[in-house]
Amino acid sequence: MTHSPRKHFREAVERIRRFFKSEPEPPDDPYALVGAPKKPRLPGRSAGAEAPLD
Repeated sequence: MTHSPRKHFREAVERIRRFFKSEPEPPDDPYALVGAPKKPRLPGRSAGAEAPLD
């Protein structure tokens, strides 16, 4: 089975793109990519259930 020249060209272009793909430069601050800690929650309770009713 023969492949079309267009498919060979597309595959070659993709290989070249992957070869030259650069990784993003890491930030200067080591904690820049660290997420904020989450507040502990009681299981099965919503915020509205703990609010007092007037």
